[in-house]
Amino acid sequence: MREEIRLSVYTATVFVATVILQIYTPATRGYFNLGESAIYTIAYLSTPLITGLASGIGSALADLLTGYAIFAPGTLLIKFTEGYVVSYLMRRLSKVERLKLEAASIATAILAGFLISFTGIILWSGEVEISSVPINILGYRMILVSTSTSIEWWIWILIGVIVALIMIYMISVRGKRHLPIALSIGLGGLIMPTGYLLYEYFISNPLQGIAPQAAFFEYPINIGQMIAGLIISLSIISFIRRALE
Repeated sequence: MREEIRLSVYTATVFVATVILQIYTPATRGYFNLGESAIYTIAYLSTPLITGLASGIGSALADLLTGYAIFAPGTLLIKFTEGYVVSYLMRRLSKVERLKLEAASIATAILAGFLISFTGIILWSGEVEISSVPINILGYRMILVSTSTSIEWWIWILIGVIVALIMIYMISVRGKRHLPIALSIGLGGLIMPTGYLLYEYFISNPLQGIAPQAAFFEYPINIGQMIAGLIISLSIISFIRRALE
């Protein structure tokens, strides 16, 4: 019964974190959210199985109840896997030598930066049309002005470098005291953008009449969502660890 209560509380936490801020992504009709911050925090507090179930169910419910039902089946599997793996890695990496952890953290950050630079250069260089983006905050919808702009290829290189440096800072510097936790988030968190890329390319985009290639447009956004979750959850986990010391 105790585990059932924890699962219910954690599922509700993931649901709330996912719906409190939703930024619509026109290319795939998905949305940016803060659900990862809850998933990564729960991964630290609970077992891999409980984390996976809360992550998958809470996130899928958010899709079903906020108009994104087409993503719910993929979300259930993707977020379950993400939560389970992050929680599992937190327990396994705590036994790995620090030097290896630092090397892996740098490699993970470089990989994330490269993926953003690569997709940006291929898809978003040159003249780009930026559509109006509805933002839902606690059910209140705001519309941003649409516009078009020209983006040079080197800007994406710069963005990729900045992303890599942010991740290195968050994992190796700010997360220095709990490097296994930060690295687990960085590694396991990449499951989410990769999972949605595959789901949107092969399933949700074709079902919605959207070109499968449009799935690549959301990949950098989902990596950004993972990084936002990393930043927020590390702050929460640091607070929890200090409170328990």
